[in-house]
Amino acid sequence: MSDLQVWCVGNVLLGDDAVGCRVAELLAERGVPAADCGTVPENYIPALSKNPPRALLIVDAADMGLPPGECRKLSLKELGAGAAADSSHGVPLPLLLSPFEGRFEIAVLGIQPASFRLGAPLSDAAEKAALRAADLISKDEWRGVAPL
Repeated sequence: MSDLQVWCVGNVLLGDDAVGCRVAELLAERGVPAADCGTVPENYIPALSKNPPRALLIVDAADMGLPPGECRKLSLKELGAGAAADSSHGVPLPLLLSPFEGRFEIAVLGIQPASFRLGAPLSDAAEKAALRAADLISKDEWRGVAPL
């Protein structure tokens, strides 16, 4: 059992929805293992089942009604409710991961996007948030992020 698995989720075609993918790039530069799940985190379920971690951290853009670039720690339940439930991914994460609830810690590091505009680059706010998130994860300080 590994201590932590990090899944970075996002769509590189939709502006700030790519922030999770950017975090995966930054973690790779730091030598921190992370899966760049793109829009198909369901492809990573077999590895999760085979080698369950003590904790699974998902990094994703989440519309939480906050200023762009704000980061909050969310539960799967919070991710499945309200504005944060909107997703550009095939299978909603709460549905995908519900069989694992209670087996290990599951947390979402949500980053408030400025825009999901097709073809747009990451906003400055999302880029700064990605850098902060990568720092927190690489230093194992992500649990200290304020909850929603």
